[in-house]
Amino acid sequence: MPEGMILKSEPFASNLWDASRKLTLENFARDRRLPYQATGKPLSLAVFLDYADWFRERAVGEVHEVKVQRIRRQSQGFALDLETGSSLEARRVILATGHMAFRYVPAELAHLREPLCLHSTRLGDLRRFSKRDVTIIGAGQSALESAALLHEAGARVRLVARAARLNWNSAPKSRRSLIDAIREPESGLAAGWRSLALAELPQVFRWLFPAEKRHRFVANSWGPSGSWWLRARFEGHIDTLLGRRIVAATESDGRVRIVVNAADGMSEIRTDHVIAATGFKVDVDRLDYLEPALRAAIAREGDAVPLLDARFETSVPGLFIVGVASAPTFGPVMRFMFGAKHVAPVLARCLKSRAHTMPNMPKLYCRHPR
Repeated sequence: MPEGMILKSEPFASNLWDASRKLTLENFARDRRLPYQATGKPLSLAVFLDYADWFRERAVGEVHEVKVQRIRRQSQGFALDLETGSSLEARRVILATGHMAFRYVPAELAHLREPLCLHSTRLGDLRRFSKRDVTIIGAGQSALESAALLHEAGARVRLVARAARLNWNSAPKSRRSLIDAIREPESGLAAGWRSLALAELPQVFRWLFPAEKRHRFVANSWGPSGSWWLRARFEGHIDTLLGRRIVAATESDGRVRIVVNAADGMSEIRTDHVIAATGFKVDVDRLDYLEPALRAAIAREGDAVPLLDARFETSVPGLFIVGVASAPTFGPVMRFMFGAKHVAPVLARCLKSRAHTMPNMPKLYCRHPR
């Protein structure tokens, strides 16, 4: 992620999760003598990464920085082939590999080569865009913050979106009356009773609604919007073209020619780079580190979403999936860090209950970078 990014979630909703609740962001701030307030003080990516390291040192210990190239099924569980050429065996595997495998770039842009077209997660060092013309596609936090950061790095930036207007979240109130708290209780997702239910009752969400309704709700809820603290950095600085839909994009003389359709007809944009801040789409088949036979053995809801039980276990015994890929099952809270409070205790109970029948099982924490 680019330097200077700020988390969209409020600090109280940005905790990693440990059983004792001693390793919170607030306790990290106290330990490092940093200012902390639950809401209204945006959390930078740099501070959060420091917190993550602090958490890891105390809760996890050693992490093996190694890429898992392939996960295979075998009689006693799984074999993990590592990029070092070695492999290891495990009876259980938890896939916590995040969003990156599910990056979505519209078909109109997908054929363009990098770096002419990049997904917003691949921006990296923004200094290379200085004095370049950059067109961002999208209207969510990723699009809006990328636009602001690129502008501040010296790029000429425009934003193109299908939306007729941009949505901005309201700043949290420093003090809330009792009536406000009753009418719209605070939650890890947003204020309001519906948000509170979705933030705190993911198992009920899974049990109460059929798959098709769950998937539709997750896809259409918490739509594109920008954080309150970003608005002043965006408005008045970024050329914004709303109500436009991309029809075609082609490479021309080392640049990109984009044709867009609007209510007043077609128009053309010529730019040095296109940034697709177009989100993610869960699809198990895009987890290419799973061997084909193992991917095929995972039962689905529809064609792409893994079928998960109440313990986040797939139809393949011992294989668990958490994070954004579990959101269609357990609700939108699983797209956010706040969802860890629900996942961690469930997995801990599940693994502990099986540990008695599976002694001397090695533990290895691997990273699978994307």
